[in-house]
Amino acid sequence: MTAELNVTLDGKTRVAAAGTPVGELLDGARRRDIVAARVNSTVVDLSRSLTEDATVEPVFADSREGLEVLRHSTAHLMAMAVQALFPGTQVTIGPVIEDGFYYDFAPPRPFTPEDLPKIESKMRELATANLRIERTELPRADAIEKFRALGEQYKVAIIEGIPDEVVSIYHQGEWMDLCRGPHVPSTGYLRAFKLTSVAGAYWRGDEHNAMLSRIYGTAWASKQALDEHLKLVELARQRDHRKLGREMGLYIFDPVTPGCPFFLPRGAVIYNELVNYIRRMYRRYGFDEVITPQVFKKDLWETSGHWAYFRPDMFLTAESESKTGELDYAFKPMNCPSHAVIYASEKRSYRDLPIRLADFGRLHRNERSGVLHGLQRVRSLVQDDAHVFCTPDQIESEVEANLRMVREVYDALGFEQVEFKLATMPDEHLGTEEQWHEAEAMLGNALVKSGVEYTINPKEGAFYGPKIEFYVPDALKRRWQLATIQLDHNLPERFKLAYTTSAGTEERPAVIHRAILGSLERFIGVLIEHTGGVLPFWLAPEQVRVLSLSEKVEAFAEELADILKRDGYRASADLRNEKLGLKVREAEIAKVPYMVVVGEREAAARTVSLRRLRGAKSETMPVEALIQLLKSEPLPS
Repeated sequence: MTAELNVTLDGKTRVAAAGTPVGELLDGARRRDIVAARVNSTVVDLSRSLTEDATVEPVFADSREGLEVLRHSTAHLMAMAVQALFPGTQVTIGPVIEDGFYYDFAPPRPFTPEDLPKIESKMRELATANLRIERTELPRADAIEKFRALGEQYKVAIIEGIPDEVVSIYHQGEWMDLCRGPHVPSTGYLRAFKLTSVAGAYWRGDEHNAMLSRIYGTAWASKQALDEHLKLVELARQRDHRKLGREMGLYIFDPVTPGCPFFLPRGAVIYNELVNYIRRMYRRYGFDEVITPQVFKKDLWETSGHWAYFRPDMFLTAESESKTGELDYAFKPMNCPSHAVIYASEKRSYRDLPIRLADFGRLHRNERSGVLHGLQRVRSLVQDDAHVFCTPDQIESEVEANLRMVREVYDALGFEQVEFKLATMPDEHLGTEEQWHEAEAMLGNALVKSGVEYTINPKEGAFYGPKIEFYVPDALKRRWQLATIQLDHNLPERFKLAYTTSAGTEERPAVIHRAILGSLERFIGVLIEHTGGVLPFWLAPEQVRVLSLSEKVEAFAEELADILKRDGYRASADLRNEKLGLKVREAEIAKVPYMVVVGEREAAARTVSLRRLRGAKSETMPVEALIQLLKSEPLPS
């Protein structure tokens, strides 16, 4: 007699026979907007048989889990097409990533962008064939032999690293791949996809291993969603901070120091104005700025724990008088240990706390060359970094104050939404679990008291303590993790920091690590892409450009630019013997907020014809009215 199971659907319980495919229990599961099922919180194939009592829910194609299933299945479709078109190609891994997927291949020759249309056409052919996708399970040893017989040495290596005795294989037609799944029921479910780029990638991310060919793609639940995404991708290409940085003359990179940006005069304006803004906030929020050295003996890094946990990411050097050449010094990758040295330089009382130290010191991190990306991943950077040394009962109020700072800054810079996450204890960490749980609870309480909704980011805390992460969506709907607030009980313990209590005893302070903008380099890159280079007036590298119409008005144009400069504005005069249209276009490319056109009529009347980068294109006004208009531009406090 067939066993019966209790199955809960839409809050109602019904009876089903054991072994029933989960798809048969879902109304409308044959529709292609249902791509999988959630069984007791686990997403599975629609063909998966039920073996126990369960709560079952449909997974729709446009949900987060549904998109992951679609994209994973599309990665398999791409791999099948590649191996059909390029015999001898081995497949390695093909994970889902944000907004898409990729697959790494070992082909007879590296793939090029010209190969993508052919592969995509084959994928559409296979999708139209509506091949059934089936899951089977094999003993690990049998799977190794099966893939070895196919010449798939990379798959063999992957399977050999799997501890399970049984592995799952997915078949579509005569093609198969190792995979945990889940996948859509058939290739016909895959209708809205696009291959986007090719790149090189080392096997298992190790530069000492073989170079593979990586193909990126994207897949969506509908053609409309795909088209919208591709429009955003094109807009992102146009707004790429590396492209705009060149056009606006903000910064350059050079092979003499990979991953280290050179800020040109115009870029330095943005950089320094952001620093000045944060400095003004420091005065209001009670932070004291310090300046600390660049290079420290390894003793400091051993005490802080960075020598053990962070050494591969540090630039090391030797003492100039060292006879052995031992690399026993390091450029600082962060400021916290040097601030601990400052704290420990004198005796502290509870009356002195909290002590808030801020630092704009330059940091160096030995990022791998493969992850360097313009300003957004660099080796040389500056953070608006600060550390608060406080008593335990001051922690929550100090965290709340820093939360207010973050919200104020991101509102002023046009990031209208901020997503908060609490990153908890990673597997590799300093300190006890009890210390971690206590610290996590304190950060959570501060978030609640600030009226902030947050989610947990499990195991993503720093090795020394939990942290609040701030994610901001930009105009292209991408999420960036920029600001951070971290609570650390390990640094004071490792550096034996102390303060005298009101009872005359000595206690360890807590340390709050905090950055609002985070890396200034990364923040500038994100801000440029978010705004398309059209920065707030107070941040614009050049605020006003005076455009002369002829040689006869050069003197008036120069006078006007000088007046604006004396009033503190970043202004220039374009006196070249060029057509006005060219001058305007170049000013627009440079993203100058105000273009002031002067001809003979304006010079005689001491007026200007004003063109704005955004808004009204032409407006005539006296010079005095122009200055009053500029004075009305808001400046963050």
